[in-house]
Amino acid sequence: MNQKIGFIGLGQMGRPMCRRLLAAGFDLVLHDLDPEVAAPLLAQGAAWAGTPAEVARACRVVITCLPTPQAVEEVVLGPTGLRAGWQPGDLYIDMSTNAPSLIRRLAQEAAQIGVGVLDAPVSGGTVGAEAGTLTIMVGGEAAWLDKVRSLLEPLAARIFHMGEVGCGNVAKLVNNLVGLACNSISAEGMVLGVKAGLDPQILYELMTVSTADNWSLRQYPRTVFKRNFAPGFKINLAHKDLTLALALGREHGVPLAVAEAVKADLEAAIAAGLGEQGVDAVILPREARTGVVVGGPTQEHQPKGVATWS
Repeated sequence: MNQKIGFIGLGQMGRPMCRRLLAAGFDLVLHDLDPEVAAPLLAQGAAWAGTPAEVARACRVVITCLPTPQAVEEVVLGPTGLRAGWQPGDLYIDMSTNAPSLIRRLAQEAAQIGVGVLDAPVSGGTVGAEAGTLTIMVGGEAAWLDKVRSLLEPLAARIFHMGEVGCGNVAKLVNNLVGLACNSISAEGMVLGVKAGLDPQILYELMTVSTADNWSLRQYPRTVFKRNFAPGFKINLAHKDLTLALALGREHGVPLAVAEAVKADLEAAIAAGLGEQGVDAVILPREARTGVVVGGPTQEHQPKGVATWS
């Protein structure tokens, strides 16, 4: 694939993804609400377009990576949106965490013009975006995925075709629901153990070789134990994802009591002013309420291959 690729949304995930695509030899045409964030990518050879419609006119394949469903809808259907520049045979790939119902509606709109749509949200966080080790969950026609697999491969360690359009986001919302539940219960358990007299290092080592082991807990050596809550996955965005998962549950008549509790946990962290911190910071209000600080293992105790949140 040697044609120009459009990329809209140069946030924490979009920028490193673009860097990898440029390094892989793709010609990129970029757009973002903040033109200044594109400057380093333009210096590396990318081009700029003033509107999403201009991106669509210049590129047969366009990727979006945006923070909310509302932003996706505006970029696609707004007065200067992608739809205004689409041509039959174009392909639109949305890599945002989105509402399945919205991406399906956008796919119906696109089909009227002869444009294909894939939803392809990712897991792996900013570290995975930098390293090209994201997991990509794709919904849409397999034939479209086959055409752009070489475009997605520089970004990912694994690419899963989940089913029809929208299924990529169903998978992402389920994944984040479970992951965020693990994040909250890990914080709760660690605070309880420390408050009740356990050494946090020994408790951590025990749980990571026992049935409590989970991906979120394994972030502690670089986050909680180092008091490093820099956002790889912001609490505000996690709250957005849980809200979308709960809406999906209501749509399908599936009660999500645990997800409701996790959403309340995230809301408590947001109320404490932690919305722009990484999701591991949900432990901080618990520490404040109980009067403990969870310490952790020294470098020699850190597990190898610690994973990264998304």
